[in-house]
Amino acid sequence: MMQDQLTGRDCPLVVDLDGTLINTDLLFEGFVLLLRKNPLYIFPCLLWLTKGKAYLKNKILGKVTIPAKLLPYNTELLEFLNEEHKKGRKIVLATASPIANAIDVAKAQPIFGEVYGTTGDVNLKGKNKLNLLIEKFGKSNFDYIGDNRADLVIFASARHSYLVSSSGSLANSAKKVSDLKHTWKQKKTTPKVYIKSIRAYQWIKNILIFVPLITSHTISAVNPLMQAIGGFFAFSFVASAGYLINDLFDLNSDRAHPRKRFRPLASGRMSILTGIILAFVLLAGGITLASFLGIYFLAVLIFYFITSFSYSMFLKKIVLYDVFILALLYSTRVIGGGVVTDIPLSFWLIAFSTFLFLSLAFVKRYSELMHVNGDAGLKSRGRDYLVTDISLLQVMGIASGFLSIIVFSLYINSPEVVLLYSRPKILWAISFLFLFWISHIWLITTRGKMTDDPIIFALKDVTSYFIFLLIGLIVFISV
Repeated sequence: MMQDQLTGRDCPLVVDLDGTLINTDLLFEGFVLLLRKNPLYIFPCLLWLTKGKAYLKNKILGKVTIPAKLLPYNTELLEFLNEEHKKGRKIVLATASPIANAIDVAKAQPIFGEVYGTTGDVNLKGKNKLNLLIEKFGKSNFDYIGDNRADLVIFASARHSYLVSSSGSLANSAKKVSDLKHTWKQKKTTPKVYIKSIRAYQWIKNILIFVPLITSHTISAVNPLMQAIGGFFAFSFVASAGYLINDLFDLNSDRAHPRKRFRPLASGRMSILTGIILAFVLLAGGITLASFLGIYFLAVLIFYFITSFSYSMFLKKIVLYDVFILALLYSTRVIGGGVVTDIPLSFWLIAFSTFLFLSLAFVKRYSELMHVNGDAGLKSRGRDYLVTDISLLQVMGIASGFLSIIVFSLYINSPEVVLLYSRPKILWAISFLFLFWISHIWLITTRGKMTDDPIIFALKDVTSYFIFLLIGLIVFISV
C-alpha cells in the first residue's frame, strides 16, 4: 500500500535521524559514552550547554565513537526506505546531529544519496533545516519524514509528510499543515518495559538480606523482620539503579549481544533520558529509605552502590577482580541484613557465604565464556578473559563451592551450633545436599544451560527447589 502512495521518482525523500530513522538520540548516546570514559565530564558538559545546543553536540560527539551499525534502527521505516531506494528514488538524510555522525550512519546504511547535518554553530533543526531543504530542492519539491513538533514547519513546506510517532495530537497537527501520507507508530514505553528495565526479577537476590534472621532463628521477631523488609526494598531500589547505569554504559556491547540487544535501553524501547531519570529516582529512593533504617545500614548500602558502580565502570573488565567483586556484592547483601536487623554475623556465615558466592561468580563468568564463539585466542566480549581460561575458571569455581561445604561441616562441630539446635548431628545431611547442589549447578553450567545469573537460575530450577525444601525440613527437625 505504501509503495502505491509514493509517486514522483524525481522527488527526494528526506528523513530525519534521531527518533525517526533510529529509536534513540545521538546526543544522549554520546553523553553516556562520554560519562563512561570519565564521569567528571558532566561538568564540561554543563559549560558546553551554555554555548548552545549545536556546540554541545559537536563537543560531546566529537569525543566519542558511536558504532552506527549497532544503533537501534526503526526496522519498518528502514524497509520502506530501502524499497524506495530500489525504485531509484533519491533518499536524503537530514539531521540535527553533527554531520560526521550522519555520514557514519550513511555508511552503515548505504541508501542515502545526500547527507546533511549540524555544522559549526548552526543546529540543523526546525527552520534551519527547512531553509536548507528549500535551498537544495525548492519548496514542495521534497517529501519529509519526521518525529516531533519541530518538524511541523518542515511538513508545511513538503510535498508529502510522513510521521514516526505514537502521539495522536502530533498526527492531527501534521494533517492540518501538510498532506500526511503515513504514520509509523512508535512502541510506547509500557509498565512492562519499565519493570524489565529495572530488572525487578533480580530483586529476588536481595532475599539474602533475610539470611541473618533465618540463621539466628529470629525470623518471627516483628521489629527485625520489618527492618529486614525495609532493607530489602532499599537494596532493590539501589540495585535497579545500578542495573540501569550498567545498561546505559553497556549500550554498544549489549547491542552486539544476541540476547541483551533486546533490553529496553539497547533496543530503544526506553529512551536514554528516561533511563537516566529513572536511575536517579531509584537511587534517591533507596538511599532515602536506608537513611531511616540506620546510619550503619546506609553506609553498607552506599558501599554496595559504589562497588557496583566501579564494577560497571571498569572492574568487570579485569581478570579475577570481576569474580571477587561479584562475590563481594552478594556477601554485602548478607552483611546488610545483619546490620539492619542488628544481628551479629558469625565468622562461619561470612566464610561460608564468601566461598559459596565466589563459586557462583565463577559460574557466571564460565557461562559467558561458554557462549563465546571463535578460536582459542578470542576474548570474551567486554572482558579480558580468553576462551582458553575456561578450564581454570571451572577448577577454581568448583573448588570454591566445595570449600563452602567444608566450612559448613566445621560449623556443625562448633560450640555455636549446640546453642541453636537440639539435634545438631542431623545437620550433617545438609552438607551432602549442598555438595549435590554445587555439583548440579556446575554440571548444568558445563553443559551450556546456565543463564546469566546462577541465583536466578536456582530459583527457577526444580532440582534446586527440591534440595532447598529438604534443607529447610532438616533445619526444622534439628531445632
